[in-house]
This record gives sequence, structure tokens and C-alpha cells, in this order.
Amino acid sequence: MARLRRIDLPFCLYHVLSRTNSGDIAFTGAREMGKFLGYLAKYAEIFAFRIHAWCLMPNHFHLLLESTQHGALSELMRRLLTAYTVYYNRRHQRHGHLFQGRFKSYVVDRTDYFLELSRYIHLNPARQENGQDPGTYPGSSFRYYKSGEGPPYLYDLEILSRFPGGREEYVSFVLEGLEDEEERPQISRRRFVGDPDFATRYLKRLESYEMERLNRGKCGELVRKPYQELADAIVSDIAHSFGLNVEQVRAGTRARGRLGRARKLSMAEIRKKLPWTYKEIGEYFHVESEQAVIYNVRSINSEQQ
Repeated sequence: MARLRRIDLPFCLYHVLSRTNSGDIAFTGAREMGKFLGYLAKYAEIFAFRIHAWCLMPNHFHLLLESTQHGALSELMRRLLTAYTVYYNRRHQRHGHLFQGRFKSYVVDRTDYFLELSRYIHLNPARQENGQDPGTYPGSSFRYYKSGEGPPYLYDLEILSRFPGGREEYVSFVLEGLEDEEERPQISRRRFVGDPDFATRYLKRLESYEMERLNRGKCGELVRKPYQELADAIVSDIAHSFGLNVEQVRAGTRARGRLGRARKLSMAEIRKKLPWTYKEIGEYFHVESEQAVIYNVRSINSEQQ
């Protein structure tokens, strides 16, 4: 069966999930769960995503995420899974991929399926063999919905706003699901949590968005333009510390010594702080080779580690 193209749109609600290779354990305890969530919070901030809910099980995870001004789910997840895999492999002295090749993502109908999907995610610990209390499970956002003491990166306002009774009413709504047989979300066209009409409407929106991108020129401009000033500020600070100017660092010509060092550091800092791909960073620095950018960023990261 042909692999479906990822839907990556602004202002889009996603159910994201991934399993480990061959049932490997990805989260052995609270420390590793906390590390994963730390990376998730970091990249959600960079890419301007909202985190509505999560549940980290030993060999898989569920996330309920929402893009805002940029459609950058693929890049967010790539950085998240890469960062956590590097951390996990170093911690456990292992090599290779931790999660299965492609993470799954479904576009969610927020009108009819938002609450039911959040309940499905939060009840995962109770649905597993040797089920655990979802209200105390350390790898779930449900305990924060219950206590009201969640981290700043948990965006619980929208879900709670749908319950006049606030947290207590939402907690009751979730736990009522334990009395029923497990109901998996309705999947339409292999990419949508919603009915077929919702899937049809969203595919039309995707077509319209892609036409708009083509009419505006390079696809990367939709992401790059809002961050141009931030990138300039990053490069300006680094260039100044080396006695250089922004134009020299961005010149794209081969460079060694101070200039080469400033350019490498600038690429690494932009990669760390902005939602640009390696290709977009290369365009900013007038470097045609994407591999050159990857090499420069990784060499700086290796030094820092």
C-alpha cells in the first residue's frame, strides 16, 4: 500500500503516536519520561505548537498537539525523536533507531472528537495489561488535569473550557470511559479522526493551502519570513563577538578561522532556536549544499556534548 503524504498545516489538531522497534522499552521510569517531555516542550515552543495531552507508555506514546501559525509537525517530531533517541542510546549504551520508522499522525475533528480522543489517550494506562490508575500514572497529562498543577507547556484551557464544572467534571468524564468497552477513534481515509465529510473538507483545505504556497513562491518563505529578524539577531551577536558583521558571516563563501567558526556557531544556534530545516538554513547563509550545513551543525553539537 502506498505511503500517504503527511498533512502538515497551520492551525491543525493532531493525534500523534509512535511505537518502539520490536517492542523495545523506551521509557523505563519517570526520569526518562521527564526527559522526553522536556524535549517535547522545547520543540513545541520553537515551532509554536500547543500540547493538549500526552501519555507515555513503556513501548509507545500518544500526543495531542496543535499547530498554530506554521505547519511544522514533521520537523518538530523529527527533532524530538532524534534528540530523545540520542539521549536514550547514550544512557543505555545502545545504537540505532528506538522508534519505528514513521510516526503516525491523524488530523482530528475538534468539534466532535476532541474530548473523546483526549479521554482515549488518558485511559491508556488502564487499558493495558496490568492496568494502572490513570489518575496517578506518571507518564500521563491526566494527573495534571486532575490536580491543576501542570507544567507551563500543558495547554489545558480548551479542554477544560468545555466543562462548566471545570476539572472535576472533566475527570468524571474521563473515568466514565472505564465503565464502557474501549472505543477507538473513528479513522477516515487513513489520516483523519473524524467522519468522511470532515476528511473531505480537510483535503480541500490542504489543496487550497498548497496552491497558496505555490503562488507565494518558495515553500520555505512561509516559514522563513517571520523568523528573519530573529535569525539576523542571532548572527549579529555571534558576528560581533568575532569582530565580524552579519554580511560576512552570511556570505556563503568558503571560510576558515574566525569567519568559519562564526558561521558554524551561527548555523548551530539558528538550528537550535528556530523552526528552520537544514535546507532553509543553507538558503539563509547562501550555502547550496545541505550536507555542509548538517556537518557544521553536528560538529558544533559534538563539541558542546
